[in-house]
Amino acid sequence: MRLPTRLAGFAALAFVSIMILMSTLWLGYGTDALHSSPLLRNGTFLDSWSASWTTEQLQPRFAYVQYATDLDYLCNAAINFARLKRFGVTYNKVLIFPEDWSTGQATAIRNFHSANPDVELRPFAVLSTSKGDATWRNSLTKFHAFALTDYTRVLAFDSDSLVLQNMDHYFLAPMAAVAVPRAYWLNSDDTEVGKQLLGSHIMLIEPNQERYKQIIDEALASGDFDMEIINRMFGKSAMILPHRRLALLSGELRATNHSKYLAPDVGEEWNAMGEISRAYLVHFSDWPLPKPWKRRTKKQWEAALPICPDDDVETADRPRCADRFMWSGLYEDYDDGKERYCKF
Repeated sequence: MRLPTRLAGFAALAFVSIMILMSTLWLGYGTDALHSSPLLRNGTFLDSWSASWTTEQLQPRFAYVQYATDLDYLCNAAINFARLKRFGVTYNKVLIFPEDWSTGQATAIRNFHSANPDVELRPFAVLSTSKGDATWRNSLTKFHAFALTDYTRVLAFDSDSLVLQNMDHYFLAPMAAVAVPRAYWLNSDDTEVGKQLLGSHIMLIEPNQERYKQIIDEALASGDFDMEIINRMFGKSAMILPHRRLALLSGELRATNHSKYLAPDVGEEWNAMGEISRAYLVHFSDWPLPKPWKRRTKKQWEAALPICPDDDVETADRPRCADRFMWSGLYEDYDDGKERYCKF
């Protein structure tokens, strides 16, 4: 028996509507409906379903991290935290410092915190090595950044650096246990990718207690410097951040060949003013010139100045002797910051 045309139309419409509703509910279990509808698992209804074996379900919480093992490094940290604030960064700021500082240093840290109430203070034991130059002997202390597990990601950088811009966007890089730039100045053009050395003066880290234990055990057992340990433990697994703009050495402005830094654009013309204006961080590295907080003689300074050829001329996008002008400016910025922010 055939249904009347109008009734048949209503039946078809009802059938289509039911199918659309069922499809929507079914497909929704892959998105928001999955979290708003109860699920039955092993006879028990669950209010939500999330992958507990990953970190993606964690609420993102980010922080810039520096460490200070003496008053000079505390000064450097104060300068950079002030610069981060001036550049309008969004995320938290954390200082790692020695838990056993003496009375004089304790007074300094109190004065620091009074001037920087937005910086979280995290006391840890100083980690040292007996190898090499004393300048870098306590640099292992930076590895305490791996223990900051109340953050999902931290950007830890050495305080013998100078922040040049807001770096918030690096926190949104793809997830990785450790992300670092290559030590471009140490790698040859023909070095295989898997054998290229990594830098450790800036590290994007996902704090993790087990990795923290492993890296501290390795540091204490080997006595090696931080860069050697990072390469040994993460050389084949670290995510690589572009070194250009993020891992600039001040000594690059004293070099005559910039192909390693400019790579892969090795044919590009070097422009010191352009590179500094685009860089996010510069690391003071001008051996044998002392670090900027150390006393230097006029002779040392003049010997370290970037060259200024007699035939160098001013152009529309850079001044005459741009390398010298920008390099000197970095040290002047540091000296100005020290005068402003280091009265502990």
